[in-house]
Amino acid sequence: MDTKRKLTKELIADCLHDLMLNTSFEKITIKMITDRAGLIRPTFYKHFQDKYEVLEWLFDKNVAQSVDLMIANHMELDAVVMFCRCLDSDRDFYRRAYQMEPAPNSFENIISRYIYQTFFTLADRFRIGTTREYPLLTREVLSEYYSNGLTRIIRKWITGSIHASAEEIAESCKYLLSHSITDLITT
Repeated sequence: MDTKRKLTKELIADCLHDLMLNTSFEKITIKMITDRAGLIRPTFYKHFQDKYEVLEWLFDKNVAQSVDLMIANHMELDAVVMFCRCLDSDRDFYRRAYQMEPAPNSFENIISRYIYQTFFTLADRFRIGTTREYPLLTREVLSEYYSNGLTRIIRKWITGSIHASAEEIAESCKYLLSHSITDLITT
């Protein structure tokens, strides 16, 4: 991507970010974003289809890219900490993002899809999934199981239902990922 195109995408994303700190996502219009950026609407549409795509691009740039890099370097458990720290570093923005109305492109669905895909990739890498003993535990089922649970924990933490530091949430998530329910019962 050439520098000018990248800078324009970042400008649009920064404007959405700033607007979301004071305005609900649903009330933000493309016109509000382009006015704030000093751009015309066609420029917006050269870079993004809609404001949902901008939100997903922001998440990818500010969270997913760092986490994916750690996973690519076989630092999976450290990636959990990175994920939580990235969200915590812009907590007000992500709290506002979670306030979006339920929709296929809601922020919670963006997070859920990302966590699902990450688990699916890891299950594939480590050949986790269907065995003769447990044929129903496919990579898809396991990825959905873990993404559903972790997505809910992250939501509760970011929205303030769980009061903890990024490190405490990350350690709790890592514990849940590496232990079974029977481990929790017997400790």
